[in-house]
Amino acid sequence: MSNTASATTTTIDDNDGNNNSNDDNTSLTSAHYLMWFRRDLRLHDNTALAALCERARDNDASVSAVFFLTPEQWQTHDMSLVQLDHIARTLPILANDLHKQLNITLHVQVCDSFSDCVDSLDALCAANNISCVMANHEYEGNEIERDAQLSQLLAKSDIEFIRWHDQCILPPKSITTNDDSMYQVFTPFYKKWRHTLEVSNIQLHKALAINSDNATLKISKQTVNTANTIEALSQKVVKDYQQSLANNTQLSHIDSEAQLTNARAAYPAGEVAACHRLDQFVADDIHNYDVSRDVPSLHATSQLSAYLTIGAISPRLCYLQAAKAQEQEQLHGNNGDNEDINRWISELAWRDFYRHVLADKPELIQHQAYKHETDIKINWSYNEDDFDAWCTGRTGVPLVDAAMRCLNATGFMHNRLRMVTAMFLTKDLLIDWRLGERYFMQQLIDGDFASNNGGWQWSASTGTDSAPYFRIMNPFSQAKTHDPDGEFIKEWLPELKDMPASILHSEDKIRKAINSADMFGRLDYPAPMVEHKAARQLAITEFKK
Repeated sequence: MSNTASATTTTIDDNDGNNNSNDDNTSLTSAHYLMWFRRDLRLHDNTALAALCERARDNDASVSAVFFLTPEQWQTHDMSLVQLDHIARTLPILANDLHKQLNITLHVQVCDSFSDCVDSLDALCAANNISCVMANHEYEGNEIERDAQLSQLLAKSDIEFIRWHDQCILPPKSITTNDDSMYQVFTPFYKKWRHTLEVSNIQLHKALAINSDNATLKISKQTVNTANTIEALSQKVVKDYQQSLANNTQLSHIDSEAQLTNARAAYPAGEVAACHRLDQFVADDIHNYDVSRDVPSLHATSQLSAYLTIGAISPRLCYLQAAKAQEQEQLHGNNGDNEDINRWISELAWRDFYRHVLADKPELIQHQAYKHETDIKINWSYNEDDFDAWCTGRTGVPLVDAAMRCLNATGFMHNRLRMVTAMFLTKDLLIDWRLGERYFMQQLIDGDFASNNGGWQWSASTGTDSAPYFRIMNPFSQAKTHDPDGEFIKEWLPELKDMPASILHSEDKIRKAINSADMFGRLDYPAPMVEHKAARQLAITEFKK
């Protein structure tokens, strides 16, 4: 237990985040429970929250809630600035919703590390006679170690620490082969996943308001508990985080202020905003998803991944809304097995799949390849100039560069483009997939380890159900197929705005155009850094070893 935390425990009233009164209004006779929010920043269909509220109502107990901002720990995990900002913008909204709808006060504290969170929680429980703590499972390594450490500490005081599966639609280890092992290929996993859902009665968990008076929690001076003070503290953490990233010379090409501005405009914070976006997607875009999802200029994907990552919306709600849309198709006499809707549901299944894989193979969190034997035989490149050209969007390959500049400016990249850029880095440049995986995490507003790692290992042919090593995307033909008019490319590469799509989509033609001042003048754009056909053959030779 942290001596500092236990020495600074004080009571804070509902109106003043800095009140140091020693009055203890918490009854020693009534039960007091604690909800620990992590990546589940919502009220609706929050499994742990609903269970804790139900238990509190049954036992006439009071409930408090806590969230820990851990910027130093998150930086070691390469959390992006825009994702931290998204969390920071969501917390005061969550605090308001909890107070108004459930009669629960949210307390937010900054801790340097996960181990400090454990000390703070242990001290918090001891100072407030907490008898039960509930939270939702997290599946990454440090998070699992943190929870195990807390479990041991709380058990010494006979305090329950109960965790619920909430991140997935179906929890890890619930979809297995006949011999109870994890599927190594997505398609059979998906078939069993769909069948399980179709024969199950998936219920959304509703948290009911607490009957007991709003509990006064004895907390440290560094903790805040009103929407205004939570907002102020959270934004200070964002500013400090932004400054620390500014000192990273490898990220000097990122305009963090512009990135924050773009991300805030694209992703309004809060559960209501997330649910509204789901409703809009189901009403307007899900019926054309199978085709439009691969055209980045259309912006026709759900744009829900950032909300799912921090838990501002439930994945089960997403699935049920899609299933309801399927039912509506049948009611209107259409094909009840709509391929567009099925395709989006399969994307939700991929999200579950990669979390199940991580739970089955926790060594993936330690930079291990799923196919270790493939990974170790590749002579990966660590050429800093090549990697920098990829990061900054200066490879000379228009679709790759447009995608990377979009990521750097907005904190988001279209899924098709994630595959194209990842395969270019790992196959055309033969650069270690771990470098690209880390860079994406550092920039993506929707970055989460399981999906990001799964996607990168898929592209690098080192992961479960990954692309065969000989199937290497040609970024020029990908551009011709998915950005036929060059609309997306020209949006992010204005220096090429006058170049016809027929040239943008041909490696030979763009190389000639860039090297010839007579065609388009002197362009501030490089020629392609590699010849794709030769790079592809080199990659195939390397993987065949």
